[in-house]
Amino acid sequence: MRRQLGAAKVGKAYERRINRRSFLMRTATAAALAGGGVYVARDNDIDLPGMGADVHTATAQISRIELAASSRITLAPRTAVDIRHEQGVSLVRLRHGTVLFEPGESRLSAAIRVETRMGAVETISAPFQASASSQSLAVSAADTPVALHGQKGQLVLVPAGCTVAMSPSGMLRTTSLWDDVRAWTRGDLIVESGTLRDVVVGLRPYWDGHIVMSPRAADIPAAGVFSLLQVDRTLGQLGADFPIQISHLPFRTVLLTAIS
Repeated sequence: MRRQLGAAKVGKAYERRINRRSFLMRTATAAALAGGGVYVARDNDIDLPGMGADVHTATAQISRIELAASSRITLAPRTAVDIRHEQGVSLVRLRHGTVLFEPGESRLSAAIRVETRMGAVETISAPFQASASSQSLAVSAADTPVALHGQKGQLVLVPAGCTVAMSPSGMLRTTSLWDDVRAWTRGDLIVESGTLRDVVVGLRPYWDGHIVMSPRAADIPAAGVFSLLQVDRTLGQLGADFPIQISHLPFRTVLLTAIS
């Protein structure tokens, strides 16, 4: 199941990718600077180490994997995981991306541990979602609390209907509706009391290009339900609903700038 690439091919592919990105970002940055600065919604492509994961999903790809006791995990686009089973426990190493765990309908004992750089989540038959990057971890619980073990060994209980986010700057707990948390599984992105930056970050794993924003555009307040099924239309709708101008650059690069 693991994808293998020859060392020479990896080196050449990586060099071409870096050169292409450098050109794109120079072009986009120059254009955005003309509008008063640039904010880049960081590219979440799977890096070369991530490509060695047991399973990884591509842009706009969602994958479901069956586990013990009829439970399953759902991987969001651009997610990389390693999976193994030990003594009745499903062990998932989340390299980056988003994993949604759901027990079977009977809710038989289905133990799972999801490990990340920032900490680990453990539960038995309790639905939860974990989103991880190199320096952040966000865990959302459905109707049952889940245990979150921090990087420094601290134990944090994620209450039902809440999300706990951990980063180098600290920890933040917020309330969250479970149906909204897992909205991406039905093709929706729900943003409440956020900004256009939050919208773009949510759209990014579904867009096979770059999205660049000026700082003023990124900070525009935004809330609503945004479609993940046709991101090109969603981006166009942003231009109609918010005071921004949308420009299409080469290689599916989209530039969003605020209108004065």
